[in-house]
Amino acid sequence: MEEINKIKEMGIRERISVAENPNTQAEILEELATDKDDFVRAAVAGNPNTPAGVIEELAKEEDFYVKVAVAENRNTLPKVLVKLAEDEDLVVREAVAKNPNTPAKALEELAKDIWWNVKEAVAGNLKTPIDVLVKLAKDKDIEARAVVAANPNTPVEILEKLAEDEDREVRWCVAGNPNTPTEILEKLAEDEDREVRWLVAENPRTPLEVLAKLAEDEDRLVRNTVAKNPNTPAEVLEELTKDENIGVREAVAKNPNTQVDTLEYLAKDKEYFVRAAVAGNPKTPVEVLEKLTTKDESWSVRLAVAGNPSASEEILVNLLKDKDWSVSDAARENLALRKIRKE
Repeated sequence: MEEINKIKEMGIRERISVAENPNTQAEILEELATDKDDFVRAAVAGNPNTPAGVIEELAKEEDFYVKVAVAENRNTLPKVLVKLAEDEDLVVREAVAKNPNTPAKALEELAKDIWWNVKEAVAGNLKTPIDVLVKLAKDKDIEARAVVAANPNTPVEILEKLAEDEDREVRWCVAGNPNTPTEILEKLAEDEDREVRWLVAENPRTPLEVLAKLAEDEDRLVRNTVAKNPNTPAEVLEELTKDENIGVREAVAKNPNTQVDTLEYLAKDKEYFVRAAVAGNPKTPVEVLEKLTTKDESWSVRLAVAGNPSASEEILVNLLKDKDWSVSDAARENLALRKIRKE
């Protein structure tokens, strides 16, 4: 009781801090739920440690911030969320639509909301029933269809249809969905929109032969994304070392799948950005790092060597004497970190 009295005497900011702290005891939160300040009560309403009964009482308030906090709380009872799903404020309904504890029936009703952001929230909820996702996939609002396309629970047959959507934003989301089947990704790899192809090149499920094809794409950003993909075959990465774009070659130099002989080749690249990427790659052989340390005139390259976890102790000791202070500092920090790890 004494502790509660002390809290009541605190300023608003201090009471809010106590109210939003997940370690605050339930009885203190119950007391703060009756605080005269709206923001304090809202903090209580959003606290994951607040008892369900207290949250239910706070849901009856008219204050906007309190209702939104209740709607967002993962511990809010389903029956309370059902009631808030009918709230006149769209932000409250949107928060309910995002809550994974919202019952399927309420999500089904919220999917019919006149506001696109409420429907978008339903479309992105991982607990939304499949039949509701199917309906939203046909919605006139682009945003709703796009979020359905991004939802990992969306059925394959729906993704197939959305992959042909006239709006590119929807196709973007299909291309980026981690569960999009390979046959759909193959089709989207030929999409006229470069962002779609870009997202296909980034998708971890994209087949290797599709990545090889995208490596020849006319758009540099698509090729750059292929060069960054850790699944890109070594032989494709080797071909990309001949790319005219610096960013593509730099991405190859950073890729963990790039072979040693390819890194050795890129270590001689005319652009220091590329050489610096090679210098920072943990797979780069020590002898290559030694050459980059002693012969490269770019401080950026030597800085990358100094920070490389694979650089030998001898290389790092030599870099302590580098004329550039940032290089010597990086070498010193690398050596110190190794000493700590040994201990």
